[in-house]
Amino acid sequence: MQINITYPKPQKRKSHRSIVIDITKDLFLLTAIMCAAINIWAGGKAWSVIVIWALFMIWTMFVSPDMIEYNRISQFTKAIVQSCVMLVLIDVFITSGWVSNVVSIICFGSLIAVCLLLYTDFERQRRNLLPVILLSVLSLIISAVLMIISKEAISWQIPVTCVLSFAVLAACMKTMRGNIKSELKKMFHTI
Repeated sequence: MQINITYPKPQKRKSHRSIVIDITKDLFLLTAIMCAAINIWAGGKAWSVIVIWALFMIWTMFVSPDMIEYNRISQFTKAIVQSCVMLVLIDVFITSGWVSNVVSIICFGSLIAVCLLLYTDFERQRRNLLPVILLSVLSLIISAVLMIISKEAISWQIPVTCVLSFAVLAACMKTMRGNIKSELKKMFHTI
C-alpha cells in the first residue's frame, strides 16, 4: 500500500517587515532618481549628491541596519564616518573652505566619545575594539592628509586630532596584546 501525501505545499510568506523594507527601498530609489533628474534638469550645483548620500545614511542607519556588529560603538563609528563624508560632499559640491576644521573637530570629539563608550564598560565592550581602531586609523589618516594639503596655517584641532588618534591607536593595540590577527579573522573570516 502506497500513501500519497496530498497536503498542499505551504506558501512562503514574506514577513511584514520585509514587505515594508521592499516598499521603502523602492521609494528611496525613486526619490534618488528623481532628485538626480531634477538636479540635472534644473542645473546649478550638484545638491542631489548630498540628498542621495543622506538617503543612504538613513537607509543604513534606520531602515536596514547591520545584522552583524550591531553594537553602540560600531553604530556610533558608522554614523560619524558617514557624517564626515556628508560634510566633505557639502564642502565639495555646495560651499567650500571650512571642511578641514569641522571634520577634524568631529574626529577629535568622536575619538573621545568612542573611548568613553569603550572604557566605561570595558569588560563587555572589549570585543568592540576593532571599530575603535578603524576610527583612530581613519582619523590619523585624515589629520595627516589635512596637515599635508593645508594651504593656510594649520589650526590647532588638526595636530591635536593627529596626536589623539595616535594615542588611541596605541592604547587599543596595547589593550589587544597581540590579538589583532584573531580580531581581523573574526571580522573578515578570511585571514
